[in-house]
Amino acid sequence: MRNAGHRLVDDATALNTGLMSRLLLHRDIESTWFFNGSVFALTKRHERIKFDLYDNIDTVIREFCAKRN
Repeated sequence: MRNAGHRLVDDATALNTGLMSRLLLHRDIESTWFFNGSVFALTKRHERIKFDLYDNIDTVIREFCAKRN
């Protein structure tokens, strides 16, 4: 496929791009990306967290930190 000029790419839905926008507005999030059908964020402490569409961002970050310690 590559030789024919075709590429496979992830298609982020409007809901996923909305989640990424909300994540970028959060005070603890440095960056976001979409990979393999999932939304990820990098915290300012350089921790990678996976988010689902209807997650409460504060709760997910708090639970991630609690599991880490």
